[in-house]
Amino acid sequence: MVQLFGRITPKVTSVVSFIAILIFLPLLLLATYQTVTLISRAAGVPASIIVDTKSSLEPITTDFYHAFAQGGEEATNMLAPVESEVKSLHPGFIRIDHIYDLYHVVGKSGSDLTFDWTKLDETVDTIRATGATPMLSLSYMPEAIARGGSIINPPTDWNDWALVVERTIEHFSGKGNKNLSNVHYEVWNEPDLAQFGKWGLSGDKNYLTLYRYAALGAGRAEDVNRFALGGPATAGLYKNWILALVRSGNRLDFLSWHSYLPNPKQFDDDQRNIISWLLPYPRYTLIPKMITEFGFSGDKSTLYGSPYAAAYTAAVIRELISQHPAYLFSFQLKDGPGQESGNGWGLITHESNGAKAKPRYWVYDFIDRMAGTRLALSGEGSWVTAFATKKDGTYRILLVNFDASGRHVETVPVTFANLDPGTYTYRERQLFGRTVETHDVVAGSVQDLQKMVYMPAQSVMILELTKTDGSVGGGGS
Repeated sequence: MVQLFGRITPKVTSVVSFIAILIFLPLLLLATYQTVTLISRAAGVPASIIVDTKSSLEPITTDFYHAFAQGGEEATNMLAPVESEVKSLHPGFIRIDHIYDLYHVVGKSGSDLTFDWTKLDETVDTIRATGATPMLSLSYMPEAIARGGSIINPPTDWNDWALVVERTIEHFSGKGNKNLSNVHYEVWNEPDLAQFGKWGLSGDKNYLTLYRYAALGAGRAEDVNRFALGGPATAGLYKNWILALVRSGNRLDFLSWHSYLPNPKQFDDDQRNIISWLLPYPRYTLIPKMITEFGFSGDKSTLYGSPYAAAYTAAVIRELISQHPAYLFSFQLKDGPGQESGNGWGLITHESNGAKAKPRYWVYDFIDRMAGTRLALSGEGSWVTAFATKKDGTYRILLVNFDASGRHVETVPVTFANLDPGTYTYRERQLFGRTVETHDVVAGSVQDLQKMVYMPAQSVMILELTKTDGSVGGGGS
């Protein structure tokens, strides 16, 4: 054999090794990262649900999530073309913002303010026609009184802002005007964000000043029905904003914020946090808390038109079912125009795109079946969460398989424990899927019934178990 290379010196070996490390180290790190990721996913806890049919907890109501917000994507009555679709959602509250700039309410004649409620009245009348009570976000600063004519600036005279709020409340809540009861007035919308003014808690653009003059105007409103004033409607739940408003001493009938959180479990954390913050101020632990916009992202996304959004919404409702805010407002009811790609926030597409209901639209009525007395449940997992109720002799379990990656599939063992002996009808109702029905016998020596439930990715399901042999089991109501 011909020797092509001479002896390789240690110095050459070191150089070659160094070059090899530079080339292969990134690949090694990537492989390690992918392995850790796979292990982490595999290490998630699968669900194994057990419901104690004899252990009754608190009554469960399903009205708190029948609240909806509509953004200002058009200077028109956006809800009129979908009034019947919105009415079918049985909304308790509908929130709108941009009430001053989009509807051109406030003008000026010399030094006096003028008010034209025509366009705003049309939208409020549509809200009322759906069966809902309006929540009006007092936003944004009317051009006629804003510094430099900018709707995100303070007014040139704070007394003008107080007068605008006073007249707004007198118009909608006034007994001699629209004569509405329980209208909620929320001071501004996401004041902490730059596009809405980048207000703070001090300085020239102080939200506390904005709120104080709104409260002064509210206090001057005469001959009005009961109404509520609150805020701060920030883009997230912020301790410093909540406590600053509480400590301000102004009228404060409710606290509000927005939650665009990718992980549904964060909603439960937020509810616990705000109560802990308010413990030194006992009176404020009792006033209503409202999440006046929520979703998995504040950005537009095609996922809002997919089963992902439906499963996410169901997962959030499950997290809040026991310790929930007074109202949870889904954002938003209807897409704006020009969103034919499906990336709008709406539950319903714009009428130019067929006014079609998206998957999330159907979640609310589906989960309404879960009203009743809550039952003790254990065995939730990393992806599949659940709660159980009993009403009129039927046991129900809501199962939600939400996975941010959209890939997780799971077969879940579900046990109805401590059943009375007898014959039962069992049903699996899947959102967007079929209903499966079987008939099962529980022997006196068994008392448990177990089912293996296949949960596809991003699925929502209700399991129902009803005794059919003429006797009703104990526990619940």
